[in-house]
Amino acid sequence: MSLTDLKKSKDRPHSKENVKEHFTIDEFIADADNYAKGAPQIVSNENHGKMNLKQAIHDAKRLIERKKSSGVKSKPFRRATFTLSENTIAQLKQLSEGTDLAKSHIIRILIDELSNKEQEEQIKKLFESDIG
Repeated sequence: MSLTDLKKSKDRPHSKENVKEHFTIDEFIADADNYAKGAPQIVSNENHGKMNLKQAIHDAKRLIERKKSSGVKSKPFRRATFTLSENTIAQLKQLSEGTDLAKSHIIRILIDELSNKEQEEQIKKLFESDIG
């Protein structure tokens, strides 16, 4: 092999100049989230040429809708660990399945309900409970 074989050629089919990308700037920016998660859809070597423009636009619109809907609902939550009995876990699971609400959401609702009561009523409810 000579040094001329290593020389870059302008007519190579896979050179960066000859690769024409088929997506808009907005789609590229929307795909940045996927890239951060390690699964880029538009700009990636393994998916190069596999996604058409229509699919990329659809995915970008879906991502934007998800961002908008999550932005409205976003509240600062912290993880917490609780010890619950098997019976309580089963009851919470039934409530969750019956209402299509997350278990943590149900717990937040119940805590909010209890905290909105007068202090005397709160104490009465807490001490009268037969739950161990």
